[in-house]
Amino acid sequence: MKRDEKHNLSKQRILQAAMQEFSAKGYMNASLNTVCSENGISKGIIYHYYKDKDELYLLCVSECFTALTEYLSVTCQNLMGNAEECLNQYFDIRLRFFADNPLYWGIFSDASMNPPAHLLSAIKTARQAFDTLNITILTRLLSASLLRQDVSLQAIIEWIQEYMDFFNLRYPLKLNETADLNESILMHEQKCHRQLSFLLFGVMEH
Repeated sequence: MKRDEKHNLSKQRILQAAMQEFSAKGYMNASLNTVCSENGISKGIIYHYYKDKDELYLLCVSECFTALTEYLSVTCQNLMGNAEECLNQYFDIRLRFFADNPLYWGIFSDASMNPPAHLLSAIKTARQAFDTLNITILTRLLSASLLRQDVSLQAIIEWIQEYMDFFNLRYPLKLNETADLNESILMHEQKCHRQLSFLLFGVMEH
């Protein structure tokens, strides 16, 4: 095996082990000592390839949001029906992604709902494409619907973003009450779906 291939395999092994640790425990409770002890990796090897815990966490966050954004970009191209039906399809698609990639759910939930304060700017950059895609999808849904005349499309989108940020900040208290990961995924997506549906259909004329 060539040296570069060996180095890449070592880096990927470390990153995968870190992904499991961060997904299960979040940034605050994750430990590089545990990554080492549970995966037979020396701490010296970790610091040979990566600067610190922050760098590993941000790489995991970036991988998660990149994979999710690419998946949604493809699968949400042909949403069919009215706004409510399209919204249902969107959340079904998200749910399938996290069900198929449970490690990403732990990373996504921690970065979205309990982000380390000193990494907020870097996390915002890592998820920028995801946020932009969500705005694009939301704009498409709203543009095809009859809206109240006293509010602009941009104002509605900004309001929804602010509300969902608030909702996500409240969610960790509920997440910790559920031991089963698949159940926590379903609970969160259902609540997020319900809140967004309420906001959307509260600004639409029927």
